[in-house]
Amino acid sequence: MKALLITLTTALFMTGCNSKKSTTETEPMYVKDSSPVIAADTAHPATINETAKETPDLGGVGELSLDLNQAKVIELLGQPVSKSKAEEWGADGLIHQDWVYKDKGISLNMSNEKGQAAQVISSITINSPCTYKTKMNVGIGSTYEEVKAAYDKDIDKENTDNKTITVGSVYGGIIFTFDKDGKAATIFVGASAE
Repeated sequence: MKALLITLTTALFMTGCNSKKSTTETEPMYVKDSSPVIAADTAHPATINETAKETPDLGGVGELSLDLNQAKVIELLGQPVSKSKAEEWGADGLIHQDWVYKDKGISLNMSNEKGQAAQVISSITINSPCTYKTKMNVGIGSTYEEVKAAYDKDIDKENTDNKTITVGSVYGGIIFTFDKDGKAATIFVGASAE
């Protein structure tokens, strides 16, 4: 019995010595693009790669996202109830047109370069009865506190007050507007300033 115990102990020791290093140490691993990725050392929380944390997607709501082309918009929503006259904006030099889906609570600002026919979503505005939610799972009817908690680290404090929360910035992000009951009444995605 003693000989068997010594043999097993020796075998385990030899197996342990011949195994490769654990990837939980700071040895780089390579992913698809061959960029080194350092695995987090769970014994030392300060070494966790901060960029690996999830960041909110500020470019869309539900199935809609900025730069989505008009063919996909029509596939998802059908033809709009109304369209505004196409006009050139001095701020960006693009031709802009509003597509309104009033029965769905969706208004899209579509744009394209002068001389091009295909348009893409430039901004998105939703209100009731739209049930789309952002990547952080907030939508029309979400409370001020729910929105604040979901986007806490990304709130633009200079452009936020008790009736509006700006996530990202007015140059590109999401703006939540709240009703008198403190519930999201309008969600705007895009740039509201140039």
